[in-house]
Amino acid sequence: MGLSLQEQLLKAGLVNEKQVKKSQHDQRVQNKKSRKNKGETPAHSSAEQKLKQQRAQQAQQDRQRNEQRRQQEQRKANQAAAKQIINANRQLLKEGDDSYHYVNGDGQINRIFVTKETADQLANGIMGLAMYDDEIVLIPADAIAKVQQRDADAVLAYNDPAEQDEYPEQW
Repeated sequence: MGLSLQEQLLKAGLVNEKQVKKSQHDQRVQNKKSRKNKGETPAHSSAEQKLKQQRAQQAQQDRQRNEQRRQQEQRKANQAAAKQIINANRQLLKEGDDSYHYVNGDGQINRIFVTKETADQLANGIMGLAMYDDEIVLIPADAIAKVQQRDADAVLAYNDPAEQDEYPEQW
């Protein structure tokens, strides 16, 4: 029986032992890859595709949940900041004989009794009403603007002077 091509080349001195071993190694690796690829069926590739799709959907859902969580945390932080501003600027609401009407968040008209001076300040936009720990408090206009930026629901009533100028004096 004749010698293999590798043995003939080795005997002729055209290649050395190291090159022969590298060639054999490369052939084994190539055979292993081809056997692996033969075992792959269309069902296997579709299952792999479904798995990739599921992973992509899961990643999208995770991103949405993270965004919702971030928005909720931001909303809580804004509410806490608004509460702090209200607490720092609140003034006692003195009861008096004059009634002041305002529209709450539900669209209902509510009435509180305050002094004449407080009613004038509320009507002119110098002061506003806000909710603090289930209590109606009086806060200055500059604080109202800061609170509205953070949590508009905390402000019960505020007559913005800029909006009042839009209406004519006589109806």
